[in-house]
Amino acid sequence: MQNFFNPTRSTEVEVPMFGSLHLITMAIMPALVLLVLWKKEAVKRILANRKVVTWFVALFLGLEVLNLILLWSFKFEPFFERFPLHLCYTLSLLIPVLMLKERYDLLQIFCYWSLGSGFISFVNPSYLHTYPMSFEFIHYCIRHYFLFIIPIMLQVGIGFRHSYRIFRISMFTLASYAFFIFLLNWATGANYMHLGQNNPVHITFLPDQLNKWPWTYPSFVVTGILLLHIGYFSLLRMERQSAVVNVSR
Repeated sequence: MQNFFNPTRSTEVEVPMFGSLHLITMAIMPALVLLVLWKKEAVKRILANRKVVTWFVALFLGLEVLNLILLWSFKFEPFFERFPLHLCYTLSLLIPVLMLKERYDLLQIFCYWSLGSGFISFVNPSYLHTYPMSFEFIHYCIRHYFLFIIPIMLQVGIGFRHSYRIFRISMFTLASYAFFIFLLNWATGANYMHLGQNNPVHITFLPDQLNKWPWTYPSFVVTGILLLHIGYFSLLRMERQSAVVNVSR
């Protein structure tokens, strides 16, 4: 049981890139989208039920707190990894809190980040050195499926109205946050958001030179902008299709 919860257990590559387990985790993403679209009326009822949303968010936050406790209990190294300043880690705390507070105005801004982060986290995963039958692997999948699917559920259930002005605010906010993290990494030797000087993460679709300091910052920012645009246009398309369906009724 201790091995199951131990986040320091594996150091070798346990999940090969584009191996069967990696491909399965990627295939689940479109399956979740199809499920949400198929059961969109049920999604609307769930999001309208305050008690269900509260319990769901509380369970998810409990999982995040347990993960944080394990990182500190097992003295996970490097030390900076024990703090929630990676983008996905930050979003996994921020978005549930905004859902509890029903701050849908702010949720829309962060939904573009969330969708892109969840997507890239399975296309270029960080669980390659994680033992598959472990809490760390299961938690990674739950966190990033949550980040990927919640924006789509909110679009179906809440019906965001998208504009490029709101999207520009989202991009500017993320660029500012990324620059702050870049400077923090530079000053402390950390590697939050994989923008640090000692970054082991290699984005497979970028040339080798762009995966090395200091080119990680501009190349990752450009990659982020592209991902945000994919998220924006996907949600915008969902909004317009929903409007067409409503008019036809």
